[in-house]
Amino acid sequence: MTWQFAAILISALVLGIVLSYWQNRVYLRHINEMARAHSGSDLKLVSGRSKGRLRGAVVVLVVDPTDRTIVAASSMVGSTIFSRFHPAPDLCGPMATVAERTTSKHLQKAAEDALQMLPAGLRPAVQVAAPQAGRTRVRLPRPTTSI
Repeated sequence: MTWQFAAILISALVLGIVLSYWQNRVYLRHINEMARAHSGSDLKLVSGRSKGRLRGAVVVLVVDPTDRTIVAASSMVGSTIFSRFHPAPDLCGPMATVAERTTSKHLQKAAEDALQMLPAGLRPAVQVAAPQAGRTRVRLPRPTTSI
């Protein structure tokens, strides 16, 4: 009985390794395709990710640093290794407003993470959200204790 449990456990670990390797190959193949499609020009290719409890997102962006625009974008949203990249034309446009054009919070975080991969002079300015009316946050000082 114990050897059957060990065999099942080892099989599950090997299957997890094989499927993770497969997903990594799909990711690298997509990155290489986008790099080949936009090679020869002064464009930057960046990638970002966002993790959640059940779902996550990966975004690949091709950015034109002279215009500060996103020329091409693709995203992978899902919770399994069977998720695939799909074109994301809604992310194309000015870098500064990419967060407003996203369809989910995971895509927003992944796009912001991707733009942080750009050199410091090319990153869009961070926009701080204004506090909502009637909601203020008060920070109380921590009590100091000596032990």
